[in-house]
Amino acid sequence: MKYISFIILFLLFTAPAIAQSLSITQNPDHSGYNTGTFPTKGSSVSVSGGQYQFADVQIFDPASWAISEQKSKLSFLLRRDALQLQTFDDTGVKLIDKNLEFFDPADNTLKIYQFDDGRTVVRDNVANFTFFDAKGERAFVISNSSQSIDGERESQLSADKAGRTLVLYNPVIAYGSETGSRARVVYGEEHIETLFNDTQREIKFLRVSTDGAFISLIATSGNRDEILIFDRFGNEIFTHTPGDQVQGVTITEDASYMTTFAGSRMQVYKIPSGERIGSASSQTTIVHATYIPEDETIIGLGGSLSSSGILSSPTATAVHISKRQIAREQVDLPLSIIDETSVEISRAAAGRYKVSGLNRELTIRAQF
Repeated sequence: MKYISFIILFLLFTAPAIAQSLSITQNPDHSGYNTGTFPTKGSSVSVSGGQYQFADVQIFDPASWAISEQKSKLSFLLRRDALQLQTFDDTGVKLIDKNLEFFDPADNTLKIYQFDDGRTVVRDNVANFTFFDAKGERAFVISNSSQSIDGERESQLSADKAGRTLVLYNPVIAYGSETGSRARVVYGEEHIETLFNDTQREIKFLRVSTDGAFISLIATSGNRDEILIFDRFGNEIFTHTPGDQVQGVTITEDASYMTTFAGSRMQVYKIPSGERIGSASSQTTIVHATYIPEDETIIGLGGSLSSSGILSSPTATAVHISKRQIAREQVDLPLSIIDETSVEISRAAAGRYKVSGLNRELTIRAQF
């Protein structure tokens, strides 16, 4: 009897911890959406074969398109005799319709960014950014060219939800046989501050936090990654070299914790000590992960992400740090992403988390 009792106790203490439950539901308003249907503020936009349809509006083969963070405004760049900018609210009301002089409609580096307050930004000629106000009038132009004679990759823009903190960055700049990168914070037409400048490391990831308070950046030399976190004024508040490659980073609102993810692995660190407080692996490649300190829980979304933004075999993973419990659940819904940087996981309540930035909003419930 003593031996049997010992065996039972041994199994209890050595068996892997399993969460009591993990469930995933979708916003009922998004039921029936396919991978080409994305929610707007009051309805949806359908994307299929170069055709974009919402409300009573149909747009064909835009050079670029964008939807604002709150899904209330959509903008399109149309290749006509002249490049045309059209902006709508999500009910189909046209807000802006104007030809953009001095833009080349055949430019293959055209890209548009849309903010909820009606402002738009258009990138052209690899590194030029033209800022338009809510009426579609040109406010100012910034060239983000590095002026490297060896060339550079297209500049990118990253911003918070409201578009208050704006970062322009050159992810790859050629310097002879070396490649580097640069990032700059835009405070206005005449006020631009360099955040990061390196002639031997590329920027593989840059993201402004939801509220615009912090900027996360991953710089890589190819075989070594370094994570740098800045405040909105460009002050470096934390650096960390994880020892292996990292694909993405999220930080908590107060920048007390940092979550890194690469491949199927997620790790959480304290800021500013750099102490690792937990890690876990998923059964799929992690697309996005974040740590919820109120619940001591890591929430990750994984799957196989195609170049067209379709997420195959999506899986949600929840890990309770102090209880060392983990749960995984396959998401039996067709998922897709407009922009990988738009995916966000936030806490709705204790044990309940919202996943946004997909073609449907998800709610993950974890009970440990």
